[in-house]
Amino acid sequence: MRPALAVLILLAVLVVGTSVGLHVAAGPSAADAATGGKAVERAAAAGVKPVKEVPLLELPDPLPERTLQVPILMYHRIAVLNGDEPAVTTGLTVDPGEFQLQMAWLHDHGYNTISQLELFQALEEGKPLPDKPIMLTFDDGYRGIATIAAPIMTQFGYSGTAYVITDRIAAKKTAAPTWLTWSQLRILEQRGWDIGSHTVSHTEIPHMSPEAAMKTLRQSRFALERHLGHPVQWFCYPAGSVDQKSVDAVHKAGYVLATTTKSGDTLSAQDPLRLERIRVSNTTGVRGLAAALS
Repeated sequence: MRPALAVLILLAVLVVGTSVGLHVAAGPSAADAATGGKAVERAAAAGVKPVKEVPLLELPDPLPERTLQVPILMYHRIAVLNGDEPAVTTGLTVDPGEFQLQMAWLHDHGYNTISQLELFQALEEGKPLPDKPIMLTFDDGYRGIATIAAPIMTQFGYSGTAYVITDRIAAKKTAAPTWLTWSQLRILEQRGWDIGSHTVSHTEIPHMSPEAAMKTLRQSRFALERHLGHPVQWFCYPAGSVDQKSVDAVHKAGYVLATTTKSGDTLSAQDPLRLERIRVSNTTGVRGLAAALS
């Protein structure tokens, strides 16, 4: 075949393919996927054994038209207030006794916690969920998640998701007792928990340059993968600050589910990187939680 004729045939194939809607599934770039894979490989080489099997996921293209009513509760700090905390910390703190009452209420009313993978599979693949599914999430990585919240939740057969700021993760338990340690994150995973990224330093993505945003999204994800030994594709926007450019960056960095602080419990498969949540604060109480879930 003459070269000129071959070129003409190739052009015709491309035109026809475009006219019938030929497309490639949108997802993280090959470079991102490779870098994430290397993070997991380095973890294995360093002897880090994952305590749970976590598949590498990709959002379908096109995204399905499906909505689910699944409340995602947003907690932060579970601790006893000593009275000298700043107002913002006080507002984020739920007393352990109150937290126990809330978990008991959820259990008595038939709620079943689900994992990030179960939510992804239900939202994007149409797989079934248990009756009255609910997801419990904890932002920032306070140490009380492991020492207080998790033991209480275990009493009711519940697990959750810890969205952690990787620069704050302590190397040892002897460090200042504010933040989770790497060993505590692994113990949470042993209890069925998921670990997600809350960036490297809690900087709001829309306020960053595209290059800086991609750096923090990748670095936090790969740090978690290197220490936990498996893919980490769950994300939480710092302060709930999000715009379309942020969503695009989170997608490119390889995440497949991301939560905001927008109030609600209607989740759309068309918008998996902007999931609504229900805030639980210092003043919510059982009555407030019941009202939010009614």
